[in-house]
Amino acid sequence: KLEVTMSTLLGSQEKADKLMTQLTKTAATTPFDMQSIAQGAKQLLAYGTAADDVNDILVNLGNIAAGMGQPLDALVYLYGTTMVQGQMFTRDLRQLQNRGIPIVEQLAKQFGVAENEVQDLVSSGKVTSEEFHKAMMGMASDGGKFAGLMEEQSKTIGGQISNLKDNISLMFNEIGADSEGMISAGI
Repeated sequence: KLEVTMSTLLGSQEKADKLMTQLTKTAATTPFDMQSIAQGAKQLLAYGTAADDVNDILVNLGNIAAGMGQPLDALVYLYGTTMVQGQMFTRDLRQLQNRGIPIVEQLAKQFGVAENEVQDLVSSGKVTSEEFHKAMMGMASDGGKFAGLMEEQSKTIGGQISNLKDNISLMFNEIGADSEGMISAGI
């Protein structure tokens, strides 16, 4: 079902297959399950994120979510809505702060200002969606506060169990895909 959904959203089976391969690998190597990863991908696509960028953004948001103990879908929602607005608003800043996301610290560093000046930057519309994207990805990519966090968490017992469950689900999906013709004929 997920493959059909992705193909429909992307308008191309080739693009859907490429994205599904990336998402499957991400789910199998991170503490987030395939359903969370798939839901995040669908949300990002609905917000207009390019298919080629979806997995990288999900990995970075996943690193932040894992670091702060937040659900991935909540962070994807906050990211996506801020991106489609074209700029960050005070309510977006507050929602991220309320979840413990150190967005003020990151924006202050990015703009070269004191943390107490970030609110004015947001209020005056200077934190565009591009600046917001840069800040979020900066926290989670190489050198960022949350870089590689999902990978580290996937090495824990809980992470290993999650990865095992995803790999079992993938195995059954492959068996189903290989037997699809026979199953459909039987039905």
